[in-house]
Amino acid sequence: MTYEQQLPEPDPEAQGPTEAERAGREAVRRQAQGMGHREAVRAFRLLADAPDSPSEDEADTTDDRGDGGRRLAELAEWERIVEQLSLHAGTYDVEADPYVQGERAAH
Repeated sequence: MTYEQQLPEPDPEAQGPTEAERAGREAVRRQAQGMGHREAVRAFRLLADAPDSPSEDEADTTDDRGDGGRRLAELAEWERIVEQLSLHAGTYDVEADPYVQGERAAH
């Protein structure tokens, strides 16, 4: 038995991440390189608790805070990395990150 589902056609109107969002994610990845779970959690909390960071409610409703979406992208990337590190006892390595490798393969 095989499972085949028709994939939806790509939306030509769909926007990819902005340059600011990409830059934010890259900055987080550079900073996270070699960090363990606890260090990544600490870095995420520092950013999330910063006075200029959006609250969780704002994150869902604020499209542009004047930074092109960079801060929200940074918070989301830290959250993703923290979750990834919670699954193993090692340290973060951008070269071994399946999400990053998928991004690179797509471009």
